[in-house]
Amino acid sequence: MAKRLDIDAWQRIELEYCAGEDSIREIADRYEISDTAIRKRAKADGWVRKVRTPEKCEPVRSPPPPAPIDPEKPVDIATIADGGRGLVHRMLDELDVITSRRGELEDMIIEATDGDDEEARRDSMMRAVSLPSRANTMKTLALALKTLNEAAAPQGKKAAQQERANEIANRFRGVGPPQLKAVK
Repeated sequence: MAKRLDIDAWQRIELEYCAGEDSIREIADRYEISDTAIRKRAKADGWVRKVRTPEKCEPVRSPPPPAPIDPEKPVDIATIADGGRGLVHRMLDELDVITSRRGELEDMIIEATDGDDEEARRDSMMRAVSLPSRANTMKTLALALKTLNEAAAPQGKKAAQQERANEIANRFRGVGPPQLKAVK
């Protein structure tokens, strides 16, 4: 049986709803009622929810446009890998924001699809922010990062040994021919 709330509880719920600091599901859990009950009451009484802006988010700066590709210049794998790593890190940050704001996104989806006759639009939007979707995105980003790191690394044992030998040889390389200086 559904829980009945007194008038004071509904007034507190209305204040929390309108403040917009917590998601509707968090408010519903706190008062041990369904989020649907809050949505119905808000719609019936005309409650207006304040839109919350993220406090810690920095303004999004678009990266500079990529330099045009010169067909005569050799491709540097390390540069490509560094750019790819930066892209993966930005996408992981974006995934983190989506994960931390999932409740709000679901609330927005429900409000946006409230008058729809079919549930297909709501279902597809909910799948986009669902846990399996985010987990698959994380898996794909991890695989991309692994591939980028492997592409930038030297290939095989022989290449690694040759690179190490070159580093050691550079330590013992001469500074140049001796120079004679006159001392007065």
